Amino acid sequence: MNFEKYVKHERYYGSHIYQYHHKEVEKRFNAVLDKLGEPDGTDDAAFITLRLKSKSDRIIACIASNALEWKLCKYFWGKKGKKMLINHSAPFVSSVEQNLIRVKDHIHAIIRLKELKQYYSYPEIKNEIKKIALSIEEVNAKDPDAVEIRIFPFSDKIEEQEREVGNRIEYICKTASKHYNPLERIILTRDQQKSIKTHL
Repeated sequence: MNFEKYVKHERYYGSHIYQYHHKEVEKRFNAVLDKLGEPDGTDDAAFITLRLKSKSDRIIACIASNALEWKLCKYFWGKKGKKMLINHSAPFVSSVEQNLIRVKDHIHAIIRLKELKQYYSYPEIKNEIKKIALSIEEVNAKDPDAVEIRIFPFSDKIEEQEREVGNRIEYICKTASKHYNPLERIILTRDQQKSIKTHL
């Protein structure tokens, strides 16, 4: 996929404008494609947004993102999912972004639904992802918009499908800069996580 087709030189959040670092966003865009693989039209993907509790920061968001990947892989791939997690080969990418208005972090993620352990319909996939997301302690389950999910063909065979894949990948990379990689996740020990969660 050609990043130049999806680049956005300006992005607004309400009246706030993101600084857009073209080269860094392109670098992360290609990293996502490397992780998910080329969109050959054989699979679907899910785009997920999670809104977290009010005291959440980047570390809390990373904990939630790690939990989301772990739970989704275990559910959709079973034992194979555990192996993918150990080998860091799961077709899952997430980004942590700051809400510029409310000054708290939230998560965007893309999971490629490739070679699942069984067939799932779109409604089943959506329901299970939402159920899993709401089970994560850091997610603000009281917010009716805490979990947003869109399922789409992971394909570049039709222009409209290719555009959606490209735009979704660009979207999760849009805040990348020389000093910030939204795809980077902080890994903490269980004790460190427990200590942080007491402040939520």
